[in-house]
Amino acid sequence: MACVLPQEAHHDFTVIHTNGIHPVSVRFCGCNALLDNRKQLLRNMWFPATPINPQTVTTFSCLRQFQHFNCLGKLPAYDYYRGLQIMTESAQRTKVPDRYPVFLCSVVQWRHLKMCKRGGRGHAATGINGTALGELVVECPACPHPGKNLPTDWDRASPEEAFLYTMFFAIDANFRLRNRVVSNEYRSPILGDGWAYLVPSIPYREHLENYVSEREMGSCSGFAAMFLANLRNVTGLRSSGVGGVCCGRHRFWRKNGLGDLQEGERYCNIDFIFWCTIQGEEYLVIVISYDISCQWSINFWKRMADLDPKFNVKFTPNGVRFMVPKFHLRAHQTKCHTRFSFDYAPGCGATHGEVIEEGWAQSNKAAAQTKEMGPGSRAMTLDDIFGFHNWLNLEKLDQVLAKRLVNAVKEFEIHYQDFIQFDSGLEKTLGRPLLDEWKEKVLRWEQDHDEECPYEDESDNDKAQFKLRQLELLEDEQSALKEGVSGYASSPSGFIVQGIELQEAQRGVALFLVVNKTLTRTQQLDLAKRRSNLMKRLSEFRRSQDLLMPRLSQVISDDEMKHITDPDHSCPEKVPLYLPSDIPRLADRIHACVAKLPRIEANLREAEAQDALEGGILGSTRAAGVLRQIDIRIHSRKIRYRIAREALLRLRGCGKWEEALKPLLDEDVRRINERALTKEEQREREERIKRVGVEPDSDGEEFLIEEGIVSRVRGEGKRRLSWIWYRPDVSEDDPEFRDAICVEWCKSRARLQRWREEVLLLTEELGRMTDYALWKAEWWFQRFVGKEGMKGADIDPDLAEGLNSYAWQQANFQSQAAEQTLDKWGELTKHARSVLARNANLKTITVDVEDGEEEKLGVEREAEEDI
Repeated sequence: MACVLPQEAHHDFTVIHTNGIHPVSVRFCGCNALLDNRKQLLRNMWFPATPINPQTVTTFSCLRQFQHFNCLGKLPAYDYYRGLQIMTESAQRTKVPDRYPVFLCSVVQWRHLKMCKRGGRGHAATGINGTALGELVVECPACPHPGKNLPTDWDRASPEEAFLYTMFFAIDANFRLRNRVVSNEYRSPILGDGWAYLVPSIPYREHLENYVSEREMGSCSGFAAMFLANLRNVTGLRSSGVGGVCCGRHRFWRKNGLGDLQEGERYCNIDFIFWCTIQGEEYLVIVISYDISCQWSINFWKRMADLDPKFNVKFTPNGVRFMVPKFHLRAHQTKCHTRFSFDYAPGCGATHGEVIEEGWAQSNKAAAQTKEMGPGSRAMTLDDIFGFHNWLNLEKLDQVLAKRLVNAVKEFEIHYQDFIQFDSGLEKTLGRPLLDEWKEKVLRWEQDHDEECPYEDESDNDKAQFKLRQLELLEDEQSALKEGVSGYASSPSGFIVQGIELQEAQRGVALFLVVNKTLTRTQQLDLAKRRSNLMKRLSEFRRSQDLLMPRLSQVISDDEMKHITDPDHSCPEKVPLYLPSDIPRLADRIHACVAKLPRIEANLREAEAQDALEGGILGSTRAAGVLRQIDIRIHSRKIRYRIAREALLRLRGCGKWEEALKPLLDEDVRRINERALTKEEQREREERIKRVGVEPDSDGEEFLIEEGIVSRVRGEGKRRLSWIWYRPDVSEDDPEFRDAICVEWCKSRARLQRWREEVLLLTEELGRMTDYALWKAEWWFQRFVGKEGMKGADIDPDLAEGLNSYAWQQANFQSQAAEQTLDKWGELTKHARSVLARNANLKTITVDVEDGEEEKLGVEREAEEDI
């Protein structure tokens, strides 16, 4: 029925839709005074840019489309609007009015309102104003949430089961999400400040005002990521980056877990962000993965107490554990490699701690557009993007966890069999009491890291002969000075060390040129820097050489002397150094050098050779820990073993004896703590050798590293011991070998324990997903109109119907999710528990872990005792 009181809209009323920007003639209905123009537009699914006398609207479908394109593909608003503009003008051949600022305003409001709607704030009696901090986030359903997906007695769990309720956090800083000083909070206000992923701005700003002069954190890490912010120009920036916290196993961004950084990665920033995300939470154990945990953990409790005096009450020092992500750990100092390692941390399973890097990879695509935004637009955009990221994770989380569980069960079975055979072999050789002693050593270290570490081979540290010999020579020089013996302006031992290290640097440049025969511009720049550094070091070396080899010019030819007086600056890696060992005749050597210099070089060269033999230098890419003669002994017996086994096979035929005397492959002949190459690594190794045209050395050491190539390698968690070590011949006269066996036994046990924990954690997480979905379904049912704390029955009937319909829809989604998770993965979790329980005669099951991909999981064996 036509309206009897139509009201003309603005004469140039504009509609922004998915197919263009259109001028439209609009008439509002004036019959119902309660139904104002804004409501009429919203009922037509047109979003008005202003509540009073709207002149421009954007259709819901257009806003929804842009929101998805922006969150997924990071398409900037300008590019999207410009595309609509060009599409319209090319079709109509007329210029459309500029409504870009209006479109931006509509997008910010749309993001905010949709986030509040999904959080159920439209149902609450207090409305949007009653929203709590962090309430609008998409939570991780697999993480522990007391009162939502945990049993009622979870806080009284036994020490053996308490790790199942551990909360894992991953912390990191991102210096790409910068923001320039554009606009201000008056022109671009923050909507819903602190309601989702960003920390509340006002308390955060007040906190930072107390730390204006604080410098950024130091680190022992070779990555030195925290220093990058200072290396770049920060002038004109409101924010030099973003610090973030996500759950450490599933990559869900945490509530109030993101905050701007001003001057690098400072304690005050990371402390406040972490405190915000755990404020009000209750956990038995917290595990924090942070690439500079070794520094951040120092004085952690004092800084947290300054933020919240109750923090120490909620979380005890035993309840908070600091780890370094696995990839970052190797760049840290040696002392960090075990103390902060996930591989040796009880209760951590196969957690690697690097998930936050994967999250940054998605958000970094929005760096260019958010850099030029005002405070409000940027905050709303980041909240929306991180929320969309969480939602995408949620949609596929059950399949991801199921696929991990399939892999974890397989890895557990592999490492169970490996450890059982290794353990039983050592028991026959060394006896159970010694193995129990090793186990007690591990347990003591797990309780107190100041105890002797069972995962470190002390012989490795003690046998660094080159460094020990340096120390001895320096002590001798100091003793001589104390006794009144005149010294030299440059230390003799320091001069030799300087020369040896300079030779190593020259070899590095020469090897770089062999590997990279055709240089890119980046490689050319790198080569120029390395050669320039070589020339500086060479000049310093020559100054010391003038003092300690004053008569060198008398024992070398004029042509050789030119290398000293006029070196080739274009190829410093080819310039001879003329150390004492480079002078052939003994008499000339004595004449050229100050007293004892040749003897000092001889001592250091001997130590250098010993280190090279024991894997200290030539084996820098290999896990060190076993003496060289062990490897030689194995290789010398390889052929003998094969001949004997072939003869035995001809004499006896196939039989049970083959379980102990397996075929000896080349890859089986490796050091006790050396892992086997994967197929991908073997293929890459062959391709690199073929490209470069040289063979690796006789020990199989690979130094052929090309820029831009990162080999796929297995870490400690998946390393397997070669079967030849299952029954090692351990002699009382070889304590270093026994120590190496102890370290490997402890590591093998740790790998088994971590995979066992991973299976238990994943089965628990899949169960928690079901429980969380059921809780969320009930939560939505409690949002119905008339329920406690919700809007009453006196509201508009049409509004009540819409609120109830939306709540019922969301509750139904959650109920279906719980049912589907249980139906799809119930059999898998049951099978995984049976594997851990060592049940006999398990059958093979087939699970659909990915669309179009099926994987069989079967373990068939007799019942075995628990370890």
